Amino acid sequence: RDAIELRWEVLIAPFGVTRDDDWGDADPRSHHLVGIESGRLIGYSRLIESEGVGQIRQVAVAFDRQRLGIGSALLLETVRKARELGLDPVFLHSRVHAEAFYQRLGFVTVSDEPFPYGRTGMAHVRMESRERVR
Repeated sequence: RDAIELRWEVLIAPFGVTRDDDWGDADPRSHHLVGIESGRLIGYSRLIESEGVGQIRQVAVAFDRQRLGIGSALLLETVRKARELGLDPVFLHSRVHAEAFYQRLGFVTVSDEPFPYGRTGMAHVRMESRERVR
């Protein structure tokens, strides 16, 4: 329930989209990574396996814990998990305003133009990890 609340608060609610708590969490191809601080869930990331490829989705950090390196650590751990599972490429769809964040962590933009994506329909770009985390 805490992961649902965090994702809702950070990824959806600020954009006025109707609430829908079906995040597909039961998908057996998913790996859920979380950050916990003093018993509180402060970060979340999801890795989905599909035919040797890894997709990172729903990266969220509590508003009061952002800009402290939690998102970076969580994302790098998610890429490490993907590599441990032998997934290549590892990709994500980044909101355009977050593109620089992912670039700093070794992702490169591979889509030609931004495209609407997800529940918000906001402009996103496809990015792939060039990091070979071991």
